[in-house]
Amino acid sequence: MPRFLRSLLGWALVFALAYWYANTYGLFLGYPPFTSVLLYNYSGTLERELLLRGASDGIKLKVQGALSQGILTVTITRDQRTFLKRVFTDTFGEEIKKKLTPGRYRVRFAFEDARGWVRLDWVSTKFNPW
Repeated sequence: MPRFLRSLLGWALVFALAYWYANTYGLFLGYPPFTSVLLYNYSGTLERELLLRGASDGIKLKVQGALSQGILTVTITRDQRTFLKRVFTDTFGEEIKKKLTPGRYRVRFAFEDARGWVRLDWVSTKFNPW
């Protein structure tokens, strides 16, 4: 068998296994906030802790993407108290600013059977004026 056909057969096998894995378990490709995330039948959560000190008085989230199926829920919590909860479907692009008191907050991105792409970014910052 020629080398070209062996390599073509190998790549076909790799793509078939990746497709099977994505349909069975879901797929999350990317590393937010630095790259966009590709999702295929993915259900799971991504949680990050954010510390607000005296120099910062708020959290800024940038969420944009397009989901052909499923939903994305963004939540900001502190000590079991929810300060923000937004649900995204279809095509979206939003910059969310939330003024908060200093402390440790948890930013949670929850995906349910999501298929599409998403770009996520979060930062603690000082906003003047609100």
